[in-house]
Amino acid sequence: MYRHEMKYIIDCGSARVLKARLGMVCKMDSNTGPDGSYRVSSLYFDDFYRSAVNDNLSGQLSRKKFRIRIYNGSDAFIRLERKVKIDGGCMKDSTVLTREQYNRITSGDWGFMNSMDSPVAKDFANNVRTRLLRPVVIVDYHREAFIHKTGNVRITLDRHIRASIGGTGLFDAGTVYSRVMEECAVILEVKFTGFIPRHIRDMIQLGHGTRESASKYVMCSMAAAQ
Repeated sequence: MYRHEMKYIIDCGSARVLKARLGMVCKMDSNTGPDGSYRVSSLYFDDFYRSAVNDNLSGQLSRKKFRIRIYNGSDAFIRLERKVKIDGGCMKDSTVLTREQYNRITSGDWGFMNSMDSPVAKDFANNVRTRLLRPVVIVDYHREAFIHKTGNVRITLDRHIRASIGGTGLFDAGTVYSRVMEECAVILEVKFTGFIPRHIRDMIQLGHGTRESASKYVMCSMAAAQ
């Protein structure tokens, strides 16, 4: 099912106000830690031409990205995700990987994925073969996530966004990261199916903030390429 997605850049003061509002009517994501957030690390794949970056910047209505995502630096739950956007709608599907499978993929041994019982794995293997996808950059950040059942609304606040520099190992303790946004900048993402309830829509009307079209991957990929 395709979902709608809106992104804004807001400051940390606005984020605090929004967090207080949402906390009264929404549930926190199940991944949330004691401090109210959790760490997300995603290894993105792209081709030699950085097509995923250029398609985003040029406003292509149909585009697709692949990434491997982990939470809080742990290999307990590793997921290969495929994110597809068509004419403003967004759909994400995934398959779970073992640490061994992750190691094989990142070492260039991806042929086994053709025999996996997963459309995402098969599509990824086909794109690696035909487009020569390769690991490009790790996007790392801390997320606060709020969920509202009506309208299937998910609102996230992402901060401390960093790009890996010169390394793409999700579990490599030596990976160096560089911050890609100002310390007080927060990315607000609003995802929903069909509609946003009126009271939720009113809560996210902060009066200021910049609508953001470029993805975290685009910002981090550009920073890593410098």
